[in-house]
This record gives sequence, structure tokens and C-alpha cells, in this order.
Amino acid sequence: MSRGHEITRREVLRRGTALAAGLMVAPLFEACGQTAAPANTASPAPTPTPLPAPETTTFRIQCASCDAPVMAAERYLRDEGFTDVQIMDTGGAAALAAGKLDMTIFFPPSIANALQSGTKLVALGGIHPGCVEIWAPQSVPALTNLRGKTVVVRSKALSELGYSYLVLVLKQAGVDPATVNFVVQADADPVKLYLEGKNDAVFAATTATAALKANPANKGHVIHTQVMDEPWSKLDCCILAANADWYRANPIAAKRALRAIYRSADALPTDRADAAKLATDKGLFGGAANVALVREAANMVPVDWRTSDIEKSVRFFAPLLNDTGLSKLTADEIVKVLDLRIFRELTTELKK
Repeated sequence: MSRGHEITRREVLRRGTALAAGLMVAPLFEACGQTAAPANTASPAPTPTPLPAPETTTFRIQCASCDAPVMAAERYLRDEGFTDVQIMDTGGAAALAAGKLDMTIFFPPSIANALQSGTKLVALGGIHPGCVEIWAPQSVPALTNLRGKTVVVRSKALSELGYSYLVLVLKQAGVDPATVNFVVQADADPVKLYLEGKNDAVFAATTATAALKANPANKGHVIHTQVMDEPWSKLDCCILAANADWYRANPIAAKRALRAIYRSADALPTDRADAAKLATDKGLFGGAANVALVREAANMVPVDWRTSDIEKSVRFFAPLLNDTGLSKLTADEIVKVLDLRIFRELTTELKK
């Protein structure tokens, strides 16, 4: 499958960061502050159980701007024995498949897409429920009112979350996606069209949501929020997955890496300003100019990894993917790439 058809969260969330840069206005920085305020006092990370040294001292992972546990994980990764730590904001499934990443973060439908394209991966555990929002004009009070409305999308592929995620949400809400007029424009800017009153719903994530909220041209409202609306808020959006060959060759390194990320999560304060600064100081997510946006994206989502249930999430999404024609893989087929052994061990070993 070509790179253009990947459905990695990284692709969507990277676009969100770029979009946010185009939407940023003065009120955004008045609301968020250009300089991050001191973060709340973090909880101490649990002392890790002794393990043998990792098989490799290099660890490469990609994350999005809502993934504060990864953004702040370097100190814990070094504590776990990794001397070459590379945290990136690009890569996704293609880089994982090519062996250029050891781990990345997948949205459940992206796991299905990656498997269909032949990517060998192992899903290890979740981080948080996600930060996606669907915005609409005031004339569209709710998802169910999208019947007969026009939504502009770049394609109707699973890789285009502006289409596929909305279709899944509609289907779950009892709305036949066929009753919505999806107009495909490959070169469209759906957010721009939405702000101009020419698009009746638009997908936004991470930094793009902050920019939309602050943009005075946005006269609409949120009709779906992944972090608040059930059942979505009880599901894993962000799932840590490893290159299957790397995972099998480096089981101790895999456990140490996952443990570092979860130790980082446990130490996060409510305000993830420090994590945002660590990431943007490295040039991630557009660099220091976007620190306020990244801070807001990181603060959007609760981080309680112990409540993660990625099998439940896969079994929720798979039938919707089947019913909407976006994937033919069954839940049982997708679940085969889950390995929750390390996750379960860590829920016992890492005491709060």
C-alpha cells in the first residue's frame, strides 16, 4: 500500500499541527499564554523492579502532541538503560514497517489498515482515549442532524480520518452514512471550507482543536468529542505498538521501554506544560512557537494507563469497520497482534 493510504495517527495529528499553525490567532495565545506556566507538582515515578540489561541501547519512538507520557519519557528511558533515545513526530506505520522506528502509536482503525497492508506489528498497551473532535455549524445541533448535510473530504479511504472516523461515529450513533452527502475533493482544505460556511462538519485533533476554539471565524460548536462522549471516552485511541521483529529480538528492551513510558505517565502532573516544552524545545510539533498549542493538546486527555483495555477497543471498532465497508478484518484477526503480557505485568509491578 502506498504511503498516501496510511491511516497512522501520526499523519492526521501532524496535519493537525500544521493546520493549527495556519489557524493561530492572538486570542489563542492570550488564552493559552505564550510561555508555559510552571507545571503542577508531579507524582514520583514508581521504583522499577530489577531487570536484565536491554538487548539494545537504542530506542526510537514516534508520538503525537497529545501523547505527553512519550514526550516526557526520555529521562525514564535513559534510566532503563537506553543511551540513544530518539523521540520523533514523524514516521508512523511506514517507518515501523521499514525498521526505522521501534515503536509508534496507533489509532485502532490504523491497526486494521496496517495489517491489511502487510505491516508486522505487536500492540502492547494503551495510553489514553484520544483527543478527536467533530465541529459543525450551529445549524447542525448534533451528529444525527448531519442527515442530508454536505461534508467535504479528501477521499473515502480508511486512511482519511476526516471521512472514516466520522463514518464510524455516525454509524455508532445510528445514522446511516449514506444519508450524508460526502463530497470528495482531493485538494480540499476541509477546515477552511468549514470556516467559510461551505462544509457542514469537520474533523479536528490535538493542536488543531485549540486553534479552532480560538479562531473568531469559527461560529460553530462541537458535536462529538472523543474524550467526553461515551462509549468513545471509555476506549483506547492511542495504542503503543512495536515492530514485530524488533519486539521478538528485544523482549527485555520492549518491557523496559513500555515501563519507562508508563513511569512517565505516572509522574505527569495535571498540567503537562513541562512535557510540551521538552518536546517543542527539540523542534517537535513545529518547535517552540507552538508550545502553547502542544500544551493544550497534551492537557486534553486523561492519562490512566492502568484502565486501558485495547482488546475491548479493537472489538468495538472492528464490527463498525466491517459494517461501514472500511475493513474486512474481523475482531479475532486483529486481536491476534495484541500481546498484553508486559502490560499486565506492569499493572502489578508499578504501584501508584
